Amino acid sequence: MEGRELTAQCVATTGDTYCKATVDLSNDDDVTPTRRNERHRRPESNFFREAQFSRDGTTIVTQNEDQCLRTFVLPPELLDDKTAPLVLREYATFNAPSNIQSYAIHPFFDLQDPTTTLVLHSSTEHPLALRNALDYTIVHAKYNLISPTTERYLTTNSVLFTRDGSHFIAGGHNRLATFDCSRNYSGPIVNQQLVPGKKAKKLYGAESLGCKGIVTALAINNDGLLAAGTTEREIGLYSNEGQGECVVGFSVVAPPSEKKVVTGTGVMHVRWTPDGKYLLAAERQSDGIQVYDVRNMIHRVAWLSGRQANTTQKLGIDVVPTADGCEVWAGGTDGCVHMWNDPGLREGHVTPDLTIKMHEDPVSSAVWHPAGVVLATSSGCRYKASDAEDFESECTDDDAMSTPSPVVVEDSPKPDNRLAVWTVS
Repeated sequence: MEGRELTAQCVATTGDTYCKATVDLSNDDDVTPTRRNERHRRPESNFFREAQFSRDGTTIVTQNEDQCLRTFVLPPELLDDKTAPLVLREYATFNAPSNIQSYAIHPFFDLQDPTTTLVLHSSTEHPLALRNALDYTIVHAKYNLISPTTERYLTTNSVLFTRDGSHFIAGGHNRLATFDCSRNYSGPIVNQQLVPGKKAKKLYGAESLGCKGIVTALAINNDGLLAAGTTEREIGLYSNEGQGECVVGFSVVAPPSEKKVVTGTGVMHVRWTPDGKYLLAAERQSDGIQVYDVRNMIHRVAWLSGRQANTTQKLGIDVVPTADGCEVWAGGTDGCVHMWNDPGLREGHVTPDLTIKMHEDPVSSAVWHPAGVVLATSSGCRYKASDAEDFESECTDDDAMSTPSPVVVEDSPKPDNRLAVWTVS
């Protein structure tokens, strides 16, 4: 740790509520074929894939491995003096009929106004849906993204609301689609194909100016510039919050001299600094975060190293404004949260300015309260094959036939699957 000496105190946590292995014994009629075929009747660690704070800071919405969205409302006495952390209990739960690909909280979420407590989510083989995070049975709207040739629902891998919350962008395979939130059961008002077809290439003799691949990361800066990151390690910048033309497209692949150090297998997260000048890109199987100056996209400014994220699991990043600039916070496979100060002001390889041990398993999210009051972290990972075999041996065929889903395997090792809220001082 360099420069700063900070400590973290846990003020609220889910404890061991989700630290048990579960076995999916769903009846064939209860789940979609996609979800059933992927991990049917296999023991799972119900770890937290992601956590997001609401705009008003009162609520955290999480996604778990069991394909559920969970709403946690922070208790009013969160910061009162006490000897033990408060217990976080889910306020509402949505059990998706198929795998959840992405979700986003409405940018004007206000716990005092139920008409704004909305969460948008995309699920495989289903329409995109806008639900109430306090009661997921209330569906405010659904949106169709359908293939014109097969009439099947297209997979949406990332979603993001525009700054005023009236529209949202959906990213998929070589595609960006913009929807009007007020148009229930409608298709996109703008549908951009990121890679030009054969006819366009023949006419104009050029490759796409944007990016290609599955769009897995989206972010909008204060100037309305949309950054879209893909599994092909490319990023495209689009004007008018994704409804305009591509301004520039570039690859995050490092030059040959740095390929052994600057690694990655696909952009999973993009974030803007508060001034909108620098773009941060985090990849899977990468030990760092790349920093680009939007005024010169050919040049990478810095490489935030020491993240400890060389894994296929998605580990999120957060950018927090400060009085002097901003900070970048990210979790790692070592159970630590790492922080870098002012990423755009230093060049080359930049090591963390702060590292705090918070979990025993990988930290999938480290997100700050919008007012900077507390830090929320989520953790966990999939079990190793040897652990899965141990869990499988404890479930007999009779159990599988007679016990409803999910089944809790009581005598299995307990991972650190937690949502926790911390004060950092």
